[in-house]
Amino acid sequence: MPATIIFVGADKGGTGKTLTTRILLDLIQTLGLKARAFDAQWPGGDLHRFNESTVIDIEKIEDQMKVFDDMKDDVLTVVDLPAGMLSPTINALDEARLLEDVRAGTVKMVLLHVLGPTITSISEISSAAVKIGGVKHLLVKNHISKDAGYFDWENGDTKAILDQMAPSMIDLANLDARAQEVLQKRGGTFVSYIGDSTQSRTLRGIVKSWLEKAWKEFDRVGVLAA
Repeated sequence: MPATIIFVGADKGGTGKTLTTRILLDLIQTLGLKARAFDAQWPGGDLHRFNESTVIDIEKIEDQMKVFDDMKDDVLTVVDLPAGMLSPTINALDEARLLEDVRAGTVKMVLLHVLGPTITSISEISSAAVKIGGVKHLLVKNHISKDAGYFDWENGDTKAILDQMAPSMIDLANLDARAQEVLQKRGGTFVSYIGDSTQSRTLRGIVKSWLEKAWKEFDRVGVLAA
């Protein structure tokens, strides 16, 4: 399998992008695969509180070198991008001629585009995927709270795009608010929380059921498929 890089991005903040990255990293670890994780929400993102990761400024060439110069076939590279930085990052990769490797098939690239209640520029990300060529472009419908409205998902052009991409759509269920609060305070991975017998047996069961459903969604669309 060629070297693989997975970008997790969103048009705006508050969509659960880092949550999606954490689910993915836990899945990779559970499968016994190796990964390098980068928290690109410079200067202080949330990912490094929960998963081992390197904090970088993706707009700086020296930090881009940390990500792209050391990619290996047997180690997945996962980058949690700042909101709104997916397309600029792709443009930077194009400038550095790195997308030529993607088009040639020597590097595999996956874009996880996390949608929130309001979709601001889904066409921008779709255009970016077309620009790359050979990229696996997946959408993530993340139900970040039971109270959030997702009306844009059912409106006009957006609904048409989402319907078309249904086979490549990851649908993440809402996680119980009490469990979210405990996990946020505790830090660490979902898997480590589930295995911590000092924590609530009830909440650990809820988190395990939710996490396994999320993993099934990742597997269904083939995020880690060769």
